[in-house]
Amino acid sequence: MNVKLELNKIYTNRLLQTSDEITEFEQALENVVSLDDVSLISDLCYSLDDDTDNYEVMFGLIHGIEHLYKYRIEEGLNLLALAVPKVIDRAEEWMEVLHYRILNHPKVRVAYGRVLSKLDVQTRKIIIELLNDIKNEDPDMFGGSVDEVFKTM
Repeated sequence: MNVKLELNKIYTNRLLQTSDEITEFEQALENVVSLDDVSLISDLCYSLDDDTDNYEVMFGLIHGIEHLYKYRIEEGLNLLALAVPKVIDRAEEWMEVLHYRILNHPKVRVAYGRVLSKLDVQTRKIIIELLNDIKNEDPDMFGGSVDEVFKTM
């Protein structure tokens, strides 16, 4: 399998406007995720797009990213974090979804704090802003979790 070709299919079909795009996207995503290669997380993040026509199918990409970092949490979260500045302008909602999911798991959010502490200042600043937005949107639900990430940094 040509991984670059499969990643390109995911990216090209990310708006999921037709049944053919959905089929191509899902098949390519399944092929890529089946490799269990955590190093592909950034490439997968680049295919997130808030303008998608099919949120349920795009959510499969979220699950795929999570699957890839399941056993190599810090490495995977680092690759996710490095992708944030490159996609935040077109996929802020999906980045929020990924971060909500990180915040919902104690082990993952502590690991994410460690990852953030090692990032360059600009990337860390963008992610801190995103986390603060999440905290401000729902302080009762996410305030403590965001604070825990920040304490670990």
